[in-house]
Amino acid sequence: MLYEFHKSELVYNWHRLKGPIEELIVVEGFPSVWWMTQLGFPNVVATMGSACSEAQAKLITILVPESGRVWLLPDGDDAGKRFALEVFERVGAERFLKWLKLEDKKQPTDYPAAFYRERLKR
Repeated sequence: MLYEFHKSELVYNWHRLKGPIEELIVVEGFPSVWWMTQLGFPNVVATMGSACSEAQAKLITILVPESGRVWLLPDGDDAGKRFALEVFERVGAERFLKWLKLEDKKQPTDYPAAFYRERLKR
């Protein structure tokens, strides 16, 4: 028997979160999920790359109720910008989105907890 892994059909860390999640942070990669969790933000998922498929968008909208908010926390590069625009296109019609833009060439793991506590306010 052959099992195939298609990351475009999964959202990393989704299985650990019990919905509904009022405030969900969406990042690109695993290290950003680990970092945000260590900083005290456990409601984080990753698309495992700089793309967001329709299947991943559906999983995000399942997890977040209509009253909730999705925070986008992409890397501060061109791929991160494309990622954010793709998430806006696929999830934005269904849920409220807010993009936390990082400085050029910075990643979520480059910032301390205080940075996020100040910016990730409702």
